[in-house]
Amino acid sequence: MNTVAGVGGSLVRARPAHVAKIQIPLPPLADQRRIAEVLDRAEALRAKRRAALAQLDSLTQSLFLDLFGDPATNPKGWPVGQIGDLLESSSYGTSEKSGSEGQFPVLRMNNITRTGDMDFTELKFMDLPVSLHDRYLVRSGDVLFNRTNSAELVGKTGIYRETKPMAYAGYLVRLRMNEENHPEFLARFLNLDYSKRMLRGMCKSIIGMANINASEIQKMKIPQPPVALQREFARRVTAVEALKTAQRASLAELDALFATLQHRAFRGEL
Repeated sequence: MNTVAGVGGSLVRARPAHVAKIQIPLPPLADQRRIAEVLDRAEALRAKRRAALAQLDSLTQSLFLDLFGDPATNPKGWPVGQIGDLLESSSYGTSEKSGSEGQFPVLRMNNITRTGDMDFTELKFMDLPVSLHDRYLVRSGDVLFNRTNSAELVGKTGIYRETKPMAYAGYLVRLRMNEENHPEFLARFLNLDYSKRMLRGMCKSIIGMANINASEIQKMKIPQPPVALQREFARRVTAVEALKTAQRASLAELDALFATLQHRAFRGEL
């Protein structure tokens, strides 16, 4: 490898002539084909699991539209109010700095996926005085809305379902439901394609980021079906989430298997 000058620093370059001389294990062609077939089969299984997860994400939106109708036209004639009518409270997260240590994990905008799932693989931590626990900790059933992000990702919404308390950062808004409405209904409404279009129209650009403040969220129009129907929707979504959990576990196993097969293949052990 040779270092060559580049704009803004140095780049490491491998000369093609040197690369061509690198020796690698070369199994017989028949073995190469067999290894490729094994890896292709493993990759096909991974692709099927990913496709199944995508279908389950679409199923949740279909369940919403089937039970409640398209909110753009409200074909079932539900009363229409504002999101604020469904809430006990809404509040911004903490702007205090988080790090690698602390009493509470801190949920940030990257912990909500594009499809509204919670992803806890990358967490930071912080300490909070008892006086701020009510203000900056989430509890099971709280809806978390990503108020600041790129124009494409702003408005991602998830439900916190864990029993362990976590803090939430300032780019999130905690929406806590009143007893007459179900968090699953609100979260899925905000993740509809229709709602995403409405939210993009509400965005204001701040230093290259799209922003929606809490008062604007509360003013957004939303159908208000009976809570019994909202609970039925939540029951069905719970069943879908159980299937998604199983598919994710299977995909994780297949990912590990694929990595092992690749490792063994390049060591000549497959």
